[in-house]
Amino acid sequence: MQYPYTSIFPDGIDERTFFHDVNLGNLSITEAYNNLISNNKYTDANILLNQQNGLHNYSADLFNFIEAKINTWQKAISEKEKYNPFHHSASEPDILVGEIWIDE
Repeated sequence: MQYPYTSIFPDGIDERTFFHDVNLGNLSITEAYNNLISNNKYTDANILLNQQNGLHNYSADLFNFIEAKINTWQKAISEKEKYNPFHHSASEPDILVGEIWIDE
């Protein structure tokens, strides 16, 4: 399974990835993968899994995708305007409950 290296956050929600155990539908793929791993053919095993649709594994592609999502979140959070409940002024401002006016 190929993963995108970007995240659509904050414009949307990324598609969720579900991991599950082997089922009868993908048993042959899992057996072929395990056989390749047993024979030290790691690249071939990775290629086999990347060609499958909907079959997820813990690979570098997945971890790169998670890293891209974290980077997108960090950027969005750091660019978000920070809330400041303190108001510094000589005259009383219009404030909301929980905000604090500091007279200068």
